[in-house]
Amino acid sequence: MLEEIRKFGQIKLEDEWISHIKTYMSDSRFEHTLGVTTVAVYLSEFYDVDKDLVRKTALLHDIAKDMSPDEMANIAGKYGHQIQDISLQYEANLHAEIGALIAEHEFGLSDKDALNAIRFHVCARPDMSLLEKIIFLSDHAEPQRPNQPMLRTLIEIAKTDINLSILRMLRVVIEYQVSNSIPKYVCDITSEAYDYLLEDYCKTDQIYDQSPENNDILSDEEFDEAFELIRCNQIKLKSVENARWIKDLPTNSGRKIKDGLLIRSGNLHQLTDEEADYLNTLGLSLVIDLRTPMEVAQAPDKSIAGVRYENIPLVENIDTSRMDYLTQRYMQSLSETDRAWYVEQYARIDEVIKMYRNISMDARSLDSIHRIFQLLRESPGTILFHCTSGKDRTGIIAALLLLVLGCDKKYIINDYNASAVTLFTKTESIKADLGVRDNGKENLKRGLQTSISVVPEVLRSGLYYIENNYFSNDSFIFEATGCNDRELELLRNKFLV
Repeated sequence: MLEEIRKFGQIKLEDEWISHIKTYMSDSRFEHTLGVTTVAVYLSEFYDVDKDLVRKTALLHDIAKDMSPDEMANIAGKYGHQIQDISLQYEANLHAEIGALIAEHEFGLSDKDALNAIRFHVCARPDMSLLEKIIFLSDHAEPQRPNQPMLRTLIEIAKTDINLSILRMLRVVIEYQVSNSIPKYVCDITSEAYDYLLEDYCKTDQIYDQSPENNDILSDEEFDEAFELIRCNQIKLKSVENARWIKDLPTNSGRKIKDGLLIRSGNLHQLTDEEADYLNTLGLSLVIDLRTPMEVAQAPDKSIAGVRYENIPLVENIDTSRMDYLTQRYMQSLSETDRAWYVEQYARIDEVIKMYRNISMDARSLDSIHRIFQLLRESPGTILFHCTSGKDRTGIIAALLLLVLGCDKKYIINDYNASAVTLFTKTESIKADLGVRDNGKENLKRGLQTSISVVPEVLRSGLYYIENNYFSNDSFIFEATGCNDRELELLRNKFLV
């Protein structure tokens, strides 16, 4: 993809205008500027935007970056400009504000969107124009930045959905701001940009249907299929929630998932000695714990003799102090009792959506997924992976694995929906109600109408996103799983028959 970017974004260094810009910059800053311009010109090919204006704006975005604070203050005074609060509190933003002044008064750039693109390329702002989005993304994703696999993915996504790409990049910027103790005032501005774009994106995003009849309960067909899957695949461990085989699912190659190799479940904190012995009889060789260190400390897994244990957190600790637009919109549909129970017992709906749809946004999460797939490839015997309840983080790994193995979305969603059955009641109730008694099944069905522990639309949304942004070509599959072609073949041969 880098060669494709260079092809469309070639910069003519003999341009007299560029030579003048270079006098403002160090060599390293000029190289960065050329990288940003190359990406910006490349992205402009996919949108109805003034290509020449994109090029000029990108070339000028860091025009004041190498100036000292005193020099920038002099520029502001020269043009009668009062420096904004954000730049007074965050020096890194000062060069963007002063850069817009230089671009306007010394290079004759008059377009409002272009000047805003320079002024807000560091922290972003709500209601950015298309040109602002292109410059913001290009600056943060240019070829000299670290974490290139993720950034190349964002550029590829931006070719067809720049808003989704900007959302993901804003999350990266917010994480950087928080981890580097950037002043709260600055963080709030970037967060406002994120919330504005997310709300706007949700208004037009038809993937995630907010209607309660589609989200809070399973259809009759979905329930029947999930019910049957549990009847066939449940592993009856009284002390472990949601334990079941992943097996026998058909793939598009005509093969199916082997029996006896993959188990998904909730945590093993209360596992009894008898149940540990039983898991040994199943050939269990590896347990992958997807929970955070805090969760593990509060409820550590019971050790199983001869079984390797790996704790690979899929996400950071979940912060319930802030709810973005999706969360608020979903929570408003719940009763006060259900809302309180939901917040206390389960990760927030927006966190789940982020895990599915922004799975490569955080390099640490991506590293975790790569490590998990390495273990799946290389570990002999039966593998069990779990989070707390075996639903969402476990569902992410299950969905990715089943996609890699070639399963249709229908079967992947059905595997996810099965958690609605297992998590609604305790294991003893499930053992009784998974029998032939129709009234027991109907009781479960009625209970699911008010249960919010499993939301099929979350996974449907996630699968749409993952398939379009990771499984549209082999390079994205590598970025999502860390598996090259040979390793993918090994994985498929191991788990398919």
